[in-house]
Amino acid sequence: MHPYTVSRRHSSPNQPPSTNTVHPKNIDADNKSTTLLTEIVHGRIRVYKHLPNSTTLIWDWIPSTGLSFFEKILPRRLAAYLRALFLPVGYPESVHPTYAKVHFWQFLETYVGSMVGVLCTEAMLTSLGVEASAAAGGAVAIEWVLKDGFGEIGKLFFIQRFAKSFDSHPKSWKIVGEASSLFGSFVQLLTVVAPASAFLPLASFGYACRSIHFSIWAATHMTFTRNFALQGNVGDLVAKDDSQMTVADLFGLVSGVGLISLPYSTTALFIMFFILGSLHYFSTLRLVWEAQFEVLNGSKLVLISDTFLRTNRVPSMKELKPRESWFGESIRLGEKVPTVVLGDAVRKAFDSVAQVQLALDLLRKENYLISRKSDGRICVVFHTDATEMDVIKAVLNSIRFQHDLSVNASREPNQMMFSSFHDRIALKSSHEWTEANFPKFVTELADKDWQSDAVFWGDSGYRVDWTRPFPESDQVVPPLPCLDVRVINTRSLV
Repeated sequence: MHPYTVSRRHSSPNQPPSTNTVHPKNIDADNKSTTLLTEIVHGRIRVYKHLPNSTTLIWDWIPSTGLSFFEKILPRRLAAYLRALFLPVGYPESVHPTYAKVHFWQFLETYVGSMVGVLCTEAMLTSLGVEASAAAGGAVAIEWVLKDGFGEIGKLFFIQRFAKSFDSHPKSWKIVGEASSLFGSFVQLLTVVAPASAFLPLASFGYACRSIHFSIWAATHMTFTRNFALQGNVGDLVAKDDSQMTVADLFGLVSGVGLISLPYSTTALFIMFFILGSLHYFSTLRLVWEAQFEVLNGSKLVLISDTFLRTNRVPSMKELKPRESWFGESIRLGEKVPTVVLGDAVRKAFDSVAQVQLALDLLRKENYLISRKSDGRICVVFHTDATEMDVIKAVLNSIRFQHDLSVNASREPNQMMFSSFHDRIALKSSHEWTEANFPKFVTELADKDWQSDAVFWGDSGYRVDWTRPFPESDQVVPPLPCLDVRVINTRSLV
């Protein structure tokens, strides 16, 4: 194991600790160990410590307080999964104090409303003459409702996996959502030619795809609306959008009823679907193509910072397009720009005590810390006080840091791994350059109409706190300070 490796597992209680792993009892017994990092992971606290004459970060779990009832009785991994599935990033710090009570009543409201919907479904199916022997005891209504239930379950897993990127990539997800809706409609259309036994799986899978579309649409539509509202008139825009879509929906219903009232075969039904589906998707592509906003996301920030580093000027949205792909939300394949990982967890961003020490030595007064990995990635962790301006500054600093590292590597090719000496030089010079050029960078962002009041990126909610004992001093920080750095899941930046 490399001497800078973070120990991620402990040795057996019946075995002596290895060179790079220390059993919790041994850690606690060693009074000379120094607490360096304290990380909260879904309600559990993990303490990173440093032992004298060792460069390895060792860790141990400590008892947690303030856990909810369910988090206490459920297995840790399951509790963490459910928290990520149902609660916003950084909950409860990231939301209003009334969030829990409001959403409790919203849950009850939705629950009762769903039961009422089942009763209405049964009544309507009965009124249409589906009360024959097959429908005895509400069997048809039950099967009809089950396909919705299974579809909703499928949607939950999708949301848990991808929801954090809805804000940063609304166009991409808009396209995915409409494709999911069309595919789900096609699967449901197959129930016409499939045997009766296949109705429930086909209908459930189709509804799951369409449910995913509903969730994506709600999230991305709000992002689009927020970007349209130049005068803060989000409510008015939402109301008018609803009016426009209501009229379009009514016209669509009338036209659809007109189509099915004509004599048609199953083949004609599928032909009509493919014609209308193609028109639907063409409209979606045109929509996202026309939606051009001067909004900053992680990819745009990297490209803008890289251009500024090379040319000493901020590009406009039009000038940036040749370097972008996927409707301006990703970096074009082949572009040679650093990979910057924003808002990373400390255990992933730092491999050793030396890296943490170096970042704190040079960036203590900032609201971000920077490290680098051997594969070239630059990792950024944010302070609990970080704002959008700190995110912008961190990206600019990261781009310059990678540039200075590359210059050193070209002179000494063997210095690709972490080197305290070379990394200190690169981080110090890049931070000084950032301090000198950041005011101009921000001014030109405003001049080119980039919206710097919000930055969208896949925020997982990790934030870090570190002590700043000498805010106005130029004193040199001791090699291994007794620092209490806590990683906590708190509010998202946006």
